[in-house]
Amino acid sequence: MNAAPLRTYRFGPLDRSGLVLGLSGRQCTALGAGVFLAGWLLDSHAPPPLLLAPLLIAVTLAFAKVGGDPVCEVVPVWVRFATRAVTRSNRWLAPIRYHRAGPTASPIVELPPFMAGLTVIDAGPAPWTRPVRLAGVGVVVDRRTRTVSGTLRAHAGGFCLVDRAEQERLVAAWGDALAGFCREGGPVSSVRWTEWMAPTGVDGCEGFLAEHGTGTGDAVGDYRRLLAAAASASTAHDVLITVTVDQRRLGGRRHGAGDAHSAAVDALLEQLHLLTARLEGCGLTVDPPLSPAELADVIRRRFDPHGAVAVRRPESLAAAAGVTAAHRATPLATDAAWSHLRVDGSAHRSFWVAEWPRLEAPPNWIEPLLLHPGAVRTVSVVYEPVPPGQSRRQVDREATKLVSDEEQRVRSGFRIGARHRRQQEALAEREAELVAGYAELCFAGFLTVSVPDPNQLDEACAGYVQAAAQAGLDLRRLDGRHDLGLLCALPVGRGLATRRAG
Repeated sequence: MNAAPLRTYRFGPLDRSGLVLGLSGRQCTALGAGVFLAGWLLDSHAPPPLLLAPLLIAVTLAFAKVGGDPVCEVVPVWVRFATRAVTRSNRWLAPIRYHRAGPTASPIVELPPFMAGLTVIDAGPAPWTRPVRLAGVGVVVDRRTRTVSGTLRAHAGGFCLVDRAEQERLVAAWGDALAGFCREGGPVSSVRWTEWMAPTGVDGCEGFLAEHGTGTGDAVGDYRRLLAAAASASTAHDVLITVTVDQRRLGGRRHGAGDAHSAAVDALLEQLHLLTARLEGCGLTVDPPLSPAELADVIRRRFDPHGAVAVRRPESLAAAAGVTAAHRATPLATDAAWSHLRVDGSAHRSFWVAEWPRLEAPPNWIEPLLLHPGAVRTVSVVYEPVPPGQSRRQVDREATKLVSDEEQRVRSGFRIGARHRRQQEALAEREAELVAGYAELCFAGFLTVSVPDPNQLDEACAGYVQAAAQAGLDLRRLDGRHDLGLLCALPVGRGLATRRAG
């Protein structure tokens, strides 16, 4: 009996066809502005050196590369960072205020600029959990983007240890769970999973040995040497799945401000329930949605993992019941440098996944990155469900653009490269999958590395960049935008702007 063929996965290339001859919109704008200004100077009878200046500047902006990107693509980042530096908004300190007296009084919660507009509310207990927990569901309300987000904690049960067939089944089940969000008029604007890893050490084992390991025999010595060897590789992993619902997608019904908010929270709880059922149906273990207290602790730990881990307080009865102070999740100080973001006692550096594996990959292809021991790090992937109708329109539009780009290259005497042909093949495969009934999601990946001292970032990041390369990932540092990378590593539903419907 022939064994079933092994299933592999392949990621499509990033669309780099541009508007004209592979040039992006900003490159075309820079060249057009340079030509227009040079023509105006020519009509004004300007001297030749002055006439050539706008052309040289335009060519430099369009074609000179900085870190692999054209200058015109990174200029907005430079301007934004310089503006923040001049206005001193890159550094933020939370004001220290008095607490108001009274049983219902609460302190005013101040947030850093990149988190402005976010708040955590208690949406009440989730009715589908068995047994029903006393703690309610923690919901992150984003007033800026008019979204609400809730988070689940999932356990895969040793994905790396099961056989190849089981890994393929789990990956297919995860795809089916995400496909449930890809429907016309669906309220879900994004889904993200974050995998947080931190070294744990073997303090518990050493304490047990000190208490019960009497004697100086060979067994005790061997156990001590085993603990010493395992200390550097002992890690804890935490996987969270965050679902975000957009208030503006609730079926075109007319609501007041309060009704729209309540409807969005109800829709979010429904989507969390459906996702829980789909994941449990494929054999995953899913905990109830995080309570406000749990959500605050997760955000705090990822903001400042070294300060939060250093001080471990026993959980109070109020926290166990889901009653928590909002300021527990907020930092006291942030400092946005070009190469990192400092939050309280931790420094963070974020990377964007610019290229995914180009070759056929097995289901466990990302193991080298997820299992690499080192500093505290978070791997996050943000998905945006695409309705089937929008997917078909995008395929038609991109096919037309590729054909036009190929004709323009032929007329201009440019060769048709392998990347262009690979994009055409990927688009044909994508169209065939849509016709077969598969769902489509846009996605973006990020890696955030956290250390207590910024001077340790280069060494800590080098190992993860090498592990990512072993997995077939090309990482690009988010210089000047590390606050964006950290936001994508948090279960708050904010980070990337939602793509407009096509």
